[in-house]
Amino acid sequence: MNKTHTIQVRKYPDGSNHHRTDKFTLVKTISRKPWLECIGNFNPMFCRYNGKRTLVHSENGDLSDPFRRNETYLQTLFIEG
Repeated sequence: MNKTHTIQVRKYPDGSNHHRTDKFTLVKTISRKPWLECIGNFNPMFCRYNGKRTLVHSENGDLSDPFRRNETYLQTLFIEG
């Protein structure tokens, strides 16, 4: 995966995250080259944001599950920033 992808940077209300609410503020949209890491049977996706390794999520499903993810997941990438 050596391709640059568009990733939304989202801010969720205090005490919440993407699992708990659909409400968020779009901080900005960034362009990054994410990578996958092998952790047991899972392959979470990461990118660099503000000099830190940050977990990337997708609205279309769980990116870390290599048996279920597909290319449509790359259309709705976001991080919590």
